[in-house]
Amino acid sequence: MNGSFFNRFITAGIVIAIGVVFFLNQMGIISTQLSIGEIISNFWPLILIVIGLKGIFSRNSNKHGGGFWVMVIIGVVFLARNMGWSDWSIGDIIPYIWPIIIILVGINMLRKPSRRKREKHEPPSDDWKSYDGYTEGEIPPAPPLHPGPTDPFPPEHEQAGPASGAPSQKERFEDGKSKINLEKEQPVGNVWKEQAKQRYRDQRKEWKQQYREQRKEWKNEKNHWSGKSEWWNNDPNTQTRSNFIGDIHIGHDYWELQPINISHFIGDTVIDLTKAQIAYGETKITVSSFIGDVKVYVPNDYEVGIHVQSSVFIGDVKFLGKKEHGMFKSMDMASPSYADADKKIRLVVSSFIGDVRVTRVG
Repeated sequence: MNGSFFNRFITAGIVIAIGVVFFLNQMGIISTQLSIGEIISNFWPLILIVIGLKGIFSRNSNKHGGGFWVMVIIGVVFLARNMGWSDWSIGDIIPYIWPIIIILVGINMLRKPSRRKREKHEPPSDDWKSYDGYTEGEIPPAPPLHPGPTDPFPPEHEQAGPASGAPSQKERFEDGKSKINLEKEQPVGNVWKEQAKQRYRDQRKEWKQQYREQRKEWKNEKNHWSGKSEWWNNDPNTQTRSNFIGDIHIGHDYWELQPINISHFIGDTVIDLTKAQIAYGETKITVSSFIGDVKVYVPNDYEVGIHVQSSVFIGDVKFLGKKEHGMFKSMDMASPSYADADKKIRLVVSSFIGDVRVTRVG
């Protein structure tokens, strides 16, 4: 299918559908109470679906378009949730997405070799191309060639000769045993130019080093006075958990909570703090993922306070009963009396697609 025709068809269909809905609403045939904000909040997944369909029908023939299929599936899931057709979340469809991606990659490997391999075996093309010659007028003669550095003086110089009474060039520079070759003589000032360039290079390196050091000092001072902290916990006593595909579940049994960094690509993260031995003071938990939900269960204890800093591109954020959903969601909230709590937990979550849920248990 022609990609440009499909793009026009989709765009025109959306515009026509919107116009028909407004027209029927004005005629009283249908009654809609949705505002512009509600329409955008409910039907924004159509953007992902349209972009995915455009990519599928306009991609090159040597690509499988797996990323566009994933985008369409994600858009359908969010649209179904917004319309109340289904309760599925991204975490529910992840077990089905990654096997499909692997299958598509394998099919693409069987179809055609990569472009680099084809170019490697193809003979190099000739850079010179033939063009039709002139058919009208006479061909002008070729211009004279420029004399090389080792060529003798042109004939016209010898014919012109020096001015009357002045010695010739040959007589001035041929005196017995000495003979100077003007063509090989170095121009005056070349040595000075090279020295100046070298001094400039050295000075530039020194300036760059000073700028890097000064910029580092400014950044440290800014973080100190603004109260900002690094996103990743660089404490040497911090535990680290990483995974590529799969779920991470912490807290099956009684355990001691320590600062921890969790990083993985696709999968859910479940942290159960109800059986954890939480130390006094603040303990930082950092979770970074590409696709997947983050679920944290906190004990219903007045001594335990939790502070959540989350940044999610697409997904819902639910913190102790408060819920926000949509795109580009950033939340910075703390439990009541967090500042006075004896045991503090600071949860930092960064995710591209997924939900963040913090729930009290007990």
